[in-house]
Amino acid sequence: MKVPGIKQTTQGRNGRHRWLILAVSITAMLVILTGCQSEPPAPVQTTPEIQYVNVEVEVVVTATSVPPTPTPESTPPPDQSEYHTAWENGVHGSTYGLGKGPNTYCSRCHSPQNWDPESTTDASPNCVTCKFPQDPEVRQATTMAFVAEEDWAGISCETCHIMEDGIATDVAWLNALTGEYEEVATSNELCAKCHADTQGVQASGGRGVTHAISLGGSAHLNWAGALPQAHRPSLCTDCHNPMSGEAMGCSDCHTDVLTSDEHMKGMNALHTNVTCQACHDASGADVGPDPAVEDGSGMWMPVLTEVSRSGALTSTAIVSHSVKWEVACDRCHFAENPWELTVLTATGEVPEEE
Repeated sequence: MKVPGIKQTTQGRNGRHRWLILAVSITAMLVILTGCQSEPPAPVQTTPEIQYVNVEVEVVVTATSVPPTPTPESTPPPDQSEYHTAWENGVHGSTYGLGKGPNTYCSRCHSPQNWDPESTTDASPNCVTCKFPQDPEVRQATTMAFVAEEDWAGISCETCHIMEDGIATDVAWLNALTGEYEEVATSNELCAKCHADTQGVQASGGRGVTHAISLGGSAHLNWAGALPQAHRPSLCTDCHNPMSGEAMGCSDCHTDVLTSDEHMKGMNALHTNVTCQACHDASGADVGPDPAVEDGSGMWMPVLTEVSRSGALTSTAIVSHSVKWEVACDRCHFAENPWELTVLTATGEVPEEE
């Protein structure tokens, strides 16, 4: 016999089982569906599109005047007109003359740019192309050419200076053979290119003409310490103006010698016609009145006596550059001197009569 209560309990239990199975099935399906679902796509980054728009802008610019670029001031060239005038009126600016050797031999010094190194002296009497004082016309040597005045270059600024845009700069010697400048250590070296000695024209082709200068020493170099530094010339240009050729006198530096009672033993007034070199020359040259003054009234000075090319005995006044401090009075005041001067000893004393 069926018990109603038991049947009812079995049915209730089966119903719960069915709902439980249904819930588990649904859960399993959800899990399966969730696991099978793909990853969500990554977000796509998009670059925004830039749109360019042409915009016309009107800019108003106020004109501003621009100052001109200043031109740098150029340094004006030095004014050398004073030197040029001195040169033009001096011995170096007037080297041409029919009696000054207007030829391609003597021009070695008188006009280097006209010099021909192949030139040499010829046989006497036409040894050089020149007009001597006694000649009516120019002698013509066959070994050297005559140079006309219009072709004579002379001793120009270019001879002794490097020229830059017409301005004389450093001292240098223009070698006429090479056309190039030769450096010189001092102005003395430059002067000695021509003023080298007192040798006259030689058949062997020596150094040109007699310069009437004895370069036996450079003034006061042999008196180191005896004179103040300012009074010791060491360069030719210390005493000589290189442009005009004018020379200072001894008394320009030795200002007191002409009035000193000790100088010349107080007999300055008796020696006004005697040059300083006549007493202080150390070259050994003769001393006497200038031979160029025929009546014998010329200034007393060193005299170079020599035999000329013609065989005649000649005497020429010279300017000596070899000096000494002490003097010997008997150089002129010797016994039986031709000028009838009082005989004196070397120290200026009247000798005792024997």
